[in-house]
Amino acid sequence: MAAALAAQLAAAPVRADDPGTRRARVRLELTRGPGTERCPDERFLRAETARHMGFDPFEAEAPLTVAVSLEQGEGELIASIYLRDRRGLVLWADGFRTRDDCKALVSTAALSIAVQLDDTGELAPPPGGRPSDKAPPARPSDKAPPARPSGKAPPARPSGEAPPARPPGEAPPPSSAGQAAAERSRWTAGAGATLALGLTPGVAVGPTLAVTARWPAWSVALEARGLSSLSTHVEDVRVTTSALNASAALCLHRHVLFACGVGELGVLRAAPEVPLNPASLLGLHAGVGARAGVTWPFSASLSGYGYTEAVQRLVDWSLLRHRSITESEDQVWRPPAIGVTFGLGLQLNL
Repeated sequence: MAAALAAQLAAAPVRADDPGTRRARVRLELTRGPGTERCPDERFLRAETARHMGFDPFEAEAPLTVAVSLEQGEGELIASIYLRDRRGLVLWADGFRTRDDCKALVSTAALSIAVQLDDTGELAPPPGGRPSDKAPPARPSDKAPPARPSGKAPPARPSGEAPPARPPGEAPPPSSAGQAAAERSRWTAGAGATLALGLTPGVAVGPTLAVTARWPAWSVALEARGLSSLSTHVEDVRVTTSALNASAALCLHRHVLFACGVGELGVLRAAPEVPLNPASLLGLHAGVGARAGVTWPFSASLSGYGYTEAVQRLVDWSLLRHRSITESEDQVWRPPAIGVTFGLGLQLNL
C-alpha cells in the first residue's frame, strides 16, 4: 500500500487554484476509534487534502460534510469516508485498510477526498449564495481530475487494500465504508485449552478444536472438546471419568468483545475399579447456554481468545452404585444444573 501511495502522494495537486473554477466547500469531521489514537489528527488530514487540491476546501458552515472514521479491527486499521448533505443523505462513500501504516492510510483518505471533491464541486454553491445563471460553464478539462493525465489509466490500487470509490449518486450499502470494505466471510481454525466445572466429578481439563465461519459482526463456530476429570474418586470408589463434546456457537462481535449462544451435545464415560451399574458407565448429556469473551489480535492472521461459558443441562446422567446384592442402587454423583467452562486459545485465519 505504501509503495503504491508513493507515486500518488507525490503527484501534483488535483486541481490548481483557478479563479474561474467553482470550488467545493465542505465541513470536515474526523473520528478516531479505540486503537487509532496515534494516527494523524484532523489537522494532518486537512493539510493533506488542501495540498492535493491547491486550496483548503473545509469550512465550518459548509453545506456538505465529509466524515472520516478510523477504526481498528482484526489486526487491521480501517478508514471509512462519507460525503453527506445537510439532510444526512450520503452522496458518496469510500474505504481503505492497512495493517500498520496509519499515516499512509490517512494520506490515502485525503487523496480520495480531494479527487471526489474535485468531481463534485458543482454540488456545493460558491461562497455568498447559489451560482448565478451567468456562471461560466464547466470546461471539458474539468470533467476529470488533472491528477489523472489524459490517455493514461488511473493508478491502480493494490489488490485487497482499497475498494473502488462509488460514483456520485449511487446509493452506498447500509453498513459503513470500512465494513463494506471488509464485508466478506473468512474461515478460521482454532485450538485451545479448556477447564470445566460441573460436567464430571471434580475439575475436568482438555483440548478444544474449532472451525469458524467469520463475518465482520458475527460468526458461526463448530467445536470438538475432549475432557478428563482430575478427580479419581467418587465417595470411596476409584473412578476415571472423561467426556467428549461437540458444540455449535453463534456469536456477535463488537471490537475485541464477543457474546455467543451455545448448544452442546456429548458423551460421558466412567471407568470404575469396582462394579457400578452398567447403565451409568456411558451416558449422554445435552445443554444450551451463553458465552462471553475477548480476542487479542497479534497480527492480521493470528489472534488469541479467552472466554467464560455457562450451560444449562437439559439431558444428563448420574453415577449409581450397588452397595450389596440385597440393597437397591444408590446415586453417588449427579452433575449440577449449570456447568461452567473457561477457555483460552489461538485462532488462525485461513
